[in-house]
Amino acid sequence: MCGKIPAKEDDSDSRFRRIRFVKKLLRHVPRKASIHKYPILNKFADVARKRTYLWSFKVEEVVPAFYLGWIITFMPFPSIIQIIIAFFFAIMCRANAMVLTFLQLISNPVTFVPLWGINYKIGLFTIALFGVESSQTISIGEIISLLQHSNFLQCSKYAMRCFMTIMLGAIILGPIAGAISSELYKYFARKYSKK
Repeated sequence: MCGKIPAKEDDSDSRFRRIRFVKKLLRHVPRKASIHKYPILNKFADVARKRTYLWSFKVEEVVPAFYLGWIITFMPFPSIIQIIIAFFFAIMCRANAMVLTFLQLISNPVTFVPLWGINYKIGLFTIALFGVESSQTISIGEIISLLQHSNFLQCSKYAMRCFMTIMLGAIILGPIAGAISSELYKYFARKYSKK
């Protein structure tokens, strides 16, 4: 009998270690208790507190949060705008707000250039895959040259093409990352619910 008691303590200790780890990861995202501290989200704090699905870690709420979160993360918007968009999508799609907003922290001033570059390459590949001519691409040097010669109209056309190509890459790459994250979450949820 005495030999089994430490095993139970180890299980509960490992469970609390996992909980502490998740809390540490999520300490910078809006939570039910701290949503009033966020500048724009505080206006919706009462509405958010009434919706329990925003704070639930059940598979039904987390899986859509992963899919939506990754798509929004890869989109070419500043992080603060991504967090606001993510919060409203969490309410509309009944998804976990903490996971959705946490994923937006991946796209930050250090990582947005590689993320947008990957999305741009995937978008270009997809456009070429469907036989659309990709001669409309432009280098950074050409954009700088256009700006120096005050050709803002032509430069804005290229910027819009580039934006749409990045959006296409985000729409393709986001669900792939969402599927991988969701399957990993489901696996660990099943694994730890059996204990």
